[in-house]
Amino acid sequence: MNKSEIAGKYTTDPEVKLVLAQILDKMEKTRQKNILTMTGFLNEHQRAVAGKLIKDFGNPDHVFYGGYEGAQRAVLIFLPDYIRPEEITDDDINPLSCIRAKYSSVNSVTHRDILGAILGTGLKREVIGDILVNGNSSDIIVMKEVVPYLESNFSSAGKTKLEISVIPLSEIRIPEAKFKIINDTVASLRLDSVVSSAFSVSREKAAEAIKAGRVFLNYLECNKTDKQVNEGDFITVRGMGKAVLQQVGGKTGKGRIRVVIAKYI
Repeated sequence: MNKSEIAGKYTTDPEVKLVLAQILDKMEKTRQKNILTMTGFLNEHQRAVAGKLIKDFGNPDHVFYGGYEGAQRAVLIFLPDYIRPEEITDDDINPLSCIRAKYSSVNSVTHRDILGAILGTGLKREVIGDILVNGNSSDIIVMKEVVPYLESNFSSAGKTKLEISVIPLSEIRIPEAKFKIINDTVASLRLDSVVSSAFSVSREKAAEAIKAGRVFLNYLECNKTDKQVNEGDFITVRGMGKAVLQQVGGKTGKGRIRVVIAKYI
């Protein structure tokens, strides 16, 4: 079975298949040559699928690293036997860096503006990690190797001029996540029921989205409308956003289940 066929056991998404095939290459290279290898930045779904593949292949020494704890995008690093996971942050090993882009007007630049401007320089998405927007500045995690290029070619986002500097990863400013808290009752903890509550759509629309492959439970595609959702589970719906089932309470007099859902805004 070739790498493409192996990847096909984990996903039908062509882009994710390609990522998994690349991961298999990196894993094999580290095993054969005992050297550090790594992927480009992976999103949360790609990381979740990669985790399943790695587990099935004996769980070799590896780490997902995005520059700070809780990063949404991260590189996957396979480790030789002479490097421990905690050493990834050492200056001579750490593959990531952070660029801070400052601008004069508060909230004048969005995540989309920054990403579009960087992609407009010719760089690929896989070398760009999280973009953390904070008032009049944005911290951008990138591959260390592209920093000189960005220093020379990244000076504006739309019509907004940017002041670019490189900062230590320890000085990253992480914006506080914003949520809409939903207190509701559901007939059951089935996925279609919780999606309906979290995203204010009918049960039928929720079921359609699930069957169409647009719903992800803990970042893995889930096509089962009756899949049980547990407290702490993350639900992502393409085109609608992300939510977490924060709390499952008791039942009402009519037998419905009280839930607290935090929807990201």
